[in-house]
Amino acid sequence: FESAGGTVFIGCNTGLFRSTDNGKTWKQVQSGGWAMKMVESNGVLMATCQQGIIRSTDNGENWDVVISEGGVGIEVEPIKGGFAAITFNTASETRRVRTSYDGGKTWQAIDAGLPASLSIASIIQVGDDLFCSHPNGIFRSSDKGKTWKLLRPSPGGKVFKLSVSGNVIYAVLRNEGC
Repeated sequence: FESAGGTVFIGCNTGLFRSTDNGKTWKQVQSGGWAMKMVESNGVLMATCQQGIIRSTDNGENWDVVISEGGVGIEVEPIKGGFAAITFNTASETRRVRTSYDGGKTWQAIDAGLPASLSIASIIQVGDDLFCSHPNGIFRSSDKGKTWKLLRPSPGGKVFKLSVSGNVIYAVLRNEGC
């Protein structure tokens, strides 16, 4: 991942590494298990990791866990005015969908209208609508996650990996899970 300021990050099974000189030298800036997907919005970096969702406000020098719940971070995406995230709680074996509109300081659950599932896989925003991939199919919320409507059923328990380019949503079927 390359930040807006040109800092380069690599996530691996032992944490996050950062380079401020185009990859000539690297410094480990987060440890304690794997770190994966990373996003940035308004100078705030967010990443999924083994402990949940982590956040940095100093260009990746320091990281804080902002969503933990005894589980792992599955997905994090920038949305208008904030971030959306999916986490998995290993103790209760549940996935939660949340949003933050204060740079990742606080998070609100927005999954009350979605059927409970171990395999909620993706969340994106197009326009003002949120779209969530679930084993039942693709759901849309036009009210920031207060209510959800099933738009496209999923065949055979598979989930869609959602991506967006402009106003076009791409949905690729895959087996349940991350």
